[in-house]
Amino acid sequence: MSESWETHYRHFEGKKIPAAATLSKALALFDEEQYPLQSRHAIDLGCGSGIDTQAMIQQGCQVLAIDQQEEVLHQLYDNIPTHKKNSLTTLCRSFEDLSELPESTLVNASFSLPFCKPEKFHRLWQLIVDCLLPGGRFAGHFFGVEDSWRDNPDMTFHQSFEVQQLFSGFTIETLKEINKDGKTVSGKDKHWHVFHIVARKNLV
Repeated sequence: MSESWETHYRHFEGKKIPAAATLSKALALFDEEQYPLQSRHAIDLGCGSGIDTQAMIQQGCQVLAIDQQEEVLHQLYDNIPTHKKNSLTTLCRSFEDLSELPESTLVNASFSLPFCKPEKFHRLWQLIVDCLLPGGRFAGHFFGVEDSWRDNPDMTFHQSFEVQQLFSGFTIETLKEINKDGKTVSGKDKHWHVFHIVARKNLV
């Protein structure tokens, strides 16, 4: 990723962009289970422009939004309706600096985990697994080894079997692998190799 995060987030300004399909699927599954609203504690890892955070709050979640860009967290807070602001907590921190995550029923990581440094990834992943309550869900994305950004040493990429191994102890409810040419949000050509996942942590 050649552009700065500040430049990247500007591409979303003033646009009506839906929440990630993986997140929408996870929220729909909770609704089908009639999961009580007051028990929906969620984490948005690498919340960015806050599209997913806002969707979770609208669905009754208490959300901890985490991002390393302080300015986007301020913008996110400003964009939350006044009567919903008490549903949002923000934390300005990089993945590498996280030492714990609170117990949660949902962890959302839309296109963010690949930007964790490889040597830090497994520690971060264990934090995610440990914080999820039984019956809780993960919704998010992983980049595959054929992605055109694969030569970036500060990013993490996975083969299909490695993604499957990450979810030992989970029931995978959605797993979609995309491997195709496309464009970035700034309009640059890119080959995307992405795993889209929703998984539910097993009860035992």
